Amino acid sequence: MTGPYLQHLTSSKDLETTYEAVRAGFVAQALEKNRQATPYVEEARALKVAALTTAKTPNDLLNIPDIQRALLTAAGVSDKANNHLRPEDRIEAIKGLIKNFLEPAGEKFVEELVFRFLLIRGDALGGSMRNIGGVLAQRKLTRAIISALRVAGISYEWLHAETNQWVQMSQNDADIEIFAKGIGWQKDDHDRTVLYNLKVPIVGNNVDLCLFNRTREN
Repeated sequence: MTGPYLQHLTSSKDLETTYEAVRAGFVAQALEKNRQATPYVEEARALKVAALTTAKTPNDLLNIPDIQRALLTAAGVSDKANNHLRPEDRIEAIKGLIKNFLEPAGEKFVEELVFRFLLIRGDALGGSMRNIGGVLAQRKLTRAIISALRVAGISYEWLHAETNQWVQMSQNDADIEIFAKGIGWQKDDHDRTVLYNLKVPIVGNNVDLCLFNRTREN
């Protein structure tokens, strides 16, 4: 039996994940969770400072315009729900937070507010982390492809996940794998385009990875 795959696979053992790789994967997931949690921690710190320096009582929080969205989060109102609420409904939700949880906390009301803010934010973070293994695998593959192309002296372009625009390679390619949802290159007059999480009509569902023998324009 012959085939290009034999350069990498010689037996079924080669498909088994080693303990070292499993351990590295779990460590990478833990680090990524902490990285993505950092903005929430910083928001909580800013909320604490704003509340401590301005509010003497829980009801004073209603008079701080800059933290109203954070108060809604602490009250359990999601960003999606917030977009469908009228101003008076938002105030009612915050008043419920104050009456039921912050006032009973007494002098520790700011601490209670910050805890509840982080609890709700953490729940949202947990939802986004459910597919973190797949995300990290995608980044690892993207970096491997980019590295192989650079070593071979082949130029490439990549699809930015946020702008949905194709970007030409540059000398500074640090962290491209975080934002890339596609890569395109050419070798020996053959075009290749890799796209991630693409909804394929013939399948009817998202496919994790698609490799096309054509340019992105085609």
